[in-house]
Amino acid sequence: MVICDNGNKSDISMRIEKEVEDARGKIFFLSHGDEKVNLVEIKKGFARGGHYHTIAQDHIIISGKLEYREENVKTGQEQIKIIDVPTIIHVPAHTAHLLMAIEDTLFLETFNKTIESINYPKYRNIVEERMKVG
Repeated sequence: MVICDNGNKSDISMRIEKEVEDARGKIFFLSHGDEKVNLVEIKKGFARGGHYHTIAQDHIIISGKLEYREENVKTGQEQIKIIDVPTIIHVPAHTAHLLMAIEDTLFLETFNKTIESINYPKYRNIVEERMKVG
């Protein structure tokens, strides 16, 4: 229990909703009330993403180094960047994104709504091909 500045008591409780693991690494799905936080691992040489969402999302890179690709699914405009820590990547709505680990990488993603992931074949194929090699 925490006493807030205004004197009110507040329970802080973060729960691990589930944990998944594959060749790319682990994902911990956490919740704190209505807020959702995913702690995502990408092992060197692997990729995550390959999809887009109808709402914006942020990825907070906390360790490692990666190649980040994003493409606006409406205009086809693509950007490719090398990302080092610490960095916050803002992914606009309707922007396909791909994160490829140059080094073992950890990032957080936070949201308070249910997010639908829509596969983007150009990027999703890269994710799946790297899983076959690994």
